[in-house]
Amino acid sequence: MTTFEQIVEMFETLAGEDLTVWIERGWVRPDTTGTGFSFSATDLARVRLIWELQYELEIHRDTLPTVLSLLDQLYGLRHQLRHLTAAVAAQPPAVREEIARALETGQD
Repeated sequence: MTTFEQIVEMFETLAGEDLTVWIERGWVRPDTTGTGFSFSATDLARVRLIWELQYELEIHRDTLPTVLSLLDQLYGLRHQLRHLTAAVAAQPPAVREEIARALETGQD
């Protein structure tokens, strides 16, 4: 786990005030401890994503909620697609072939 201060040190242009805003807005959800915040690897990845969006891609802070929501939806769909792919792969060959044919012809 990583502390608030360690996160700020990792990104040379990240201000602690910005990270605080990201937490307050729910964009990053670290665990709260008796001494502050504790960031998991997933939290760190989220901070890196937001940092890149705001500081490198210069996406305006007011636009970030929309961008993050769309990225979260995309991640969720990718997760569902992985499960669907695994479920299809577990089917007998005849069923997999029928699914492949339906996808090729665009059948619903």
